[in-house]
Order: sequence, then structure tokens, then C-alpha cells
Amino acid sequence: MIAPLFLGLQLLTGSCAFGAGVGMDEPVGGKDLDAVFLDMARLKLGPISSEEDKKRSIYTIQLEKERLLRKSLQGIYEDAFEHYQKGDYEAARELSSKILSVDPSFEDAAILQRASTELKGSPKPYASQTKLIEDRFEEGMALYGQGRLTEAIARWEEASKLSPANLRVRWWLKKARGEMAEEHFRRGQKAYRQHRLRECLDQWYAALVLNARYPRLVASISKVEDEAREADANDKLQEALNLYSQGLIDDSIKMLDTVLDAGPGNSKAQKLQADIRAEMASQHVAQGRRFYEARRYQDAMDEWKKALTYGYDPRAADQLLSRAREQIRREDTLRSRAAELAKKREEAKKKAEEEAQAKAAVAQSTAAAAGAQTQPAAAAAAAAAQPGVVSEDNRAQSQRYYLSGMIYYQKQDFERARSEWAHAMQLDPSNADAKAGLERIENKYNTP
Repeated sequence: MIAPLFLGLQLLTGSCAFGAGVGMDEPVGGKDLDAVFLDMARLKLGPISSEEDKKRSIYTIQLEKERLLRKSLQGIYEDAFEHYQKGDYEAARELSSKILSVDPSFEDAAILQRASTELKGSPKPYASQTKLIEDRFEEGMALYGQGRLTEAIARWEEASKLSPANLRVRWWLKKARGEMAEEHFRRGQKAYRQHRLRECLDQWYAALVLNARYPRLVASISKVEDEAREADANDKLQEALNLYSQGLIDDSIKMLDTVLDAGPGNSKAQKLQADIRAEMASQHVAQGRRFYEARRYQDAMDEWKKALTYGYDPRAADQLLSRAREQIRREDTLRSRAAELAKKREEAKKKAEEEAQAKAAVAQSTAAAAGAQTQPAAAAAAAAAQPGVVSEDNRAQSQRYYLSGMIYYQKQDFERARSEWAHAMQLDPSNADAKAGLERIENKYNTP
């Protein structure tokens, strides 16, 4: 029997098989073992595609590894206990020590290790075992007589593990457990009367562990659990109200969510949360309307969207949002039209200014031409008398005649343009612009 169990433990721990002089030095659960279980998971559970699937599979594998490990350790413990009963304390001690090196919390193995160590080298194994059990029993009785029930139970449990058939130990162990359970029950009743519900539950659960068949205890625990949940819910409701009064609305709603998670049917929490959400939705809707009236449409839309998060009617919110979007569109259209109209007005104004400037230039040219008609001969004579010398006044008048000629030329009044440019040349023979204008007209009409 021992070889298959050792082989199972070897597979689980990744260590070599141990028996005669071979220890368990490798850690539990190596890389190869993970790979083996992953292959098993793929075969049984299908492909592992998502990260969440991988986590679930790994968790399942770890649970299975722990179950198999515990099963193998239990089998090895049974072998160690068999060695103990036969008086082979060295083998029992060695096996129990190796079990504890893998699982230090294996209490039965710890008891067996202590007993095997204590009895090692005994000349009369069976008599020694009997004496050990008797000593444990007497220690328990002494502790029991002193009212130290917890310690007495620990001694008798150890004796019962080492000698399961000892009826006297089992009787006193049952009696002590029953008394301890009764004491826990009385303490729980006292805590319940003082409304210390969590303490009451702790005591009653301790009693249930000691005596799983304690009369009506399960029903009492269930009743107090309901009361504790109700009390906890009421405390959280009060806290939610305090948060709400401080303006911490979202925190208040989250607190109510925790109450409803624990008890979905809590009508108080449901009503309070519904009232808070309705009030907050109404506030956001009202603020949105104020923004809308102030023509702050985007702010209004933001408020109405917040109202939706608090449970406002989606259809009503959609109507409000649609109205705001339509108003934004209309105002954008009006702004575009106003900008276009302003642009046209600016263009018309600029054109009118240009026409006014042109008219002023024509008038100035006409006046200058009229004033200069009495002077061209004198100016020409003066220019002839002093060839190559042009006064500043003549040069300025020549430029005005040139500009006037340009206006006539643009109006396609070429005769007047020629006359103006001819006057300009008389006043300033070096006026290249006027000369070019005359040449353009001559070329246009092809006249010598």
C-alpha cells in the first residue's frame, strides 16, 4: 500500500520517491505539474482563449492539486499510524515529519509525530502506548477539574486520535465538548440580549463546531443572521442619509448599492435610492432648462445627460436634447447668414469708397486741366527756353495730367486720354508714363 501513496506524493510534489532514507526536498507544485494540469484542462474544458478563462482554469487546477495532495497525505498518514500501532515509532515519526514538511497544518500528523518521538526506544511498545494515552487522559481530567475545558479537550482529542477505540476518552471528550458548546451558547444568548449580534453569532458558531447537533441552534443562527443583516443595512442607510445631507450624492447612492447587493429586497433602501435619484434628476433637468433659457445650449445638454444617469425618463430627455440641438443648428445658421451679410456690406462699403476716390480724382484732374489750359503755352515756352530743365510744379502738373488720362483711358475715352497725356508731355517731356500712354493709343489706332 505504501509504494502507490509515495508515488502519488512524488508526482504531486515533484520530488523523488521517498522511503528508505529518501526525503522530500522539492517544493510542492513545480512547472512540469502545472503543464500537466493545463494539458488536462485543455482536454476536458476546451481551448483556453481569454485571460479570464485562463484564470478560472488555473484556479480549478490549483484546487484539484490541493485535493489530490491532501488525499495522498491522508494515505501516507494512515501508513504512518499503522507503523505507530505496530510499535515502529521511528518509521511513524519519519513519515509524519515528511507529511508536516509538505503541509505544516496537518494536525493529526503533528500529534502522531509528538507521540512517536516520545515513545521512540520504548522496550514495551504496546504498554508504552497505553501509558501515553492514560497520561493524556489524566492530564485532560486534571484540566477539566480546574475548569480549563479548552485545554482538556485538546488533551482528549490527542488521546482520541492516538487511540480511536478508547471509549472512555471519547465519552469525556463528547461531554467536554457538549459543556463547551453549552457555554458558548449561553454567552451567545447574553450577547444577543445586549444586541451584540456579531458577538452572538461568533459564540453560536463556536458552539455549532463543538456540537453540530445542538438543538435548534441552526435556526437561531439563521434568525440572528437576518437580524444582523437588517441592523447592518440600517446602519448603512443612516450613513447614506448623512452622506446625502453633506451633498455627497454619488457616495450616498453607492452606499445604498451595497445595501441592495447584500439584500436586494430591502424596501427602505430601494425607496431611498429611488427618491434621491428622482430628486437629483429633477435638479439637473431644472438647471438644464435655466441654461436653455439663457441660450447656453451645450451646458443645458450636459445637465440633461446627467439627469439620465439618475434615471430620468429617456424619451423626455431625448426630446429636450433634440430641442437644444435644433436651437443650436438654427443659431449657427443665423450666425452664418449674419456673417455673410456683414461681409457683403463691407464689400459694398469698400466699393463705394473706391468709386468716391475715383470721382474725386477725376474732379481734381478736371479742375487741374481747366486751370492749366491758360498756362500750357507759357509752360511750354518756359520749358523751351530752358531745355532739359523741368520745374517741380511742371513735374507735378504733368503727373496729374497723366493720372487724369488714365481715368479716361479706363473709361475707354481714348481722345480725352490722348489730350491729357499730351499736356503731361508738354509740361514734362521726361514723363515716361505719359509717353508710354501716348504710344499705346497710337499703336491702338495705328496712326503715325
